[in-house]
Amino acid sequence: MRRPKKLIAVHPSDEMYGADRVFLETLTHVPSDWDVEVWLPTDVDYPGNELSTALAELGHTVRRMPLPVIRRSYLRLGAFPGLVGRFLRTAVAVVCARPSKMYVNTSALVLMLPLARLAGAATVLHLHEFLDRKTALFVTPFMSFAQRIVCVSNAVRRPLPEKFVRRSTVVYNGFELPEPTPFVVDERLVCVVASRWNTWKGHDVLLDAWDGLDRSDIELIVLGAPPLNGASVDVVDRVERLERPDSVSIVGQTDNVRRYLDAAHLVLVPSIKPDPLPTIAIEAMAAGRAVMASDSGGLPEIIGDDVGRLVPTGDVAAWRQALEEFSIEDATERASRARRRFEAQFGVRRFRDEIGKEIWT
Repeated sequence: MRRPKKLIAVHPSDEMYGADRVFLETLTHVPSDWDVEVWLPTDVDYPGNELSTALAELGHTVRRMPLPVIRRSYLRLGAFPGLVGRFLRTAVAVVCARPSKMYVNTSALVLMLPLARLAGAATVLHLHEFLDRKTALFVTPFMSFAQRIVCVSNAVRRPLPEKFVRRSTVVYNGFELPEPTPFVVDERLVCVVASRWNTWKGHDVLLDAWDGLDRSDIELIVLGAPPLNGASVDVVDRVERLERPDSVSIVGQTDNVRRYLDAAHLVLVPSIKPDPLPTIAIEAMAAGRAVMASDSGGLPEIIGDDVGRLVPTGDVAAWRQALEEFSIEDATERASRARRRFEAQFGVRRFRDEIGKEIWT
């Protein structure tokens, strides 16, 4: 009997946000001729270990490894020796593991690509993010070791150097999500914003716009929490300083985002930097809810006027006007179209077929 092929899948976090959920979905259906081993990092303690728990439930072996994750804080001179040390320790582990292929999820782990090639493994990089100039200077030399690159949107693929474009393809994220619940028509327009409270997710812009609204029939529910790494917005303080803080409810982190989407009429994605392909916008459409989002990054590939509204990125006045004008009737008109768009463009069957051709062949 022929020995199964071995895939080592590496990922830089143990949470259950966008890229984490895509990683989990990618590994949900594994062909019978493949064995999978998942490597997760040891440098950050993730409360709940949500991803590793879900992976274990799928029957995958999960190992904690000193992965050389490229985090901004590690690119400082004082932290660089630690990154090099993790790289060398992981190199030994990769050579000993002798994988047939390595699946690297996000550019934060591009240092794994040359290690995989050194061990004779094929390589696939799943690119979920834009590479700013500073990051690109460090990351792109290591991307050369990726034989295939999967980009989550055309917005992510377009800026890549031509040599990477030639070996890349776009696979939109896909999920298996429940059918929409009946749309509740209320006197108040209920809005939801759900993301980490990173500075670039646009909470400041949204709350500045919210503070100037000339309507009392609107409510905002805030999900999420500060990131474990990187700059964040103090959402609690910002809400407390609003003229009408009672119009905003802070739920925080939750493992049941869908519950709040079902209770909402409109989902807000106010990112101030290009957002590659925000999972929450896709989840909102699956729930049959309209989306109001910044007009940058991969968001125009997800929504249009038929399922929501695009707003100039970072423009407080434009966000305020859009929120002033949007009605429950507008949300109702877009509800069924949103679910149809989800099924056609972001359904799980399409995703599994397309990602499977990149990972398992």
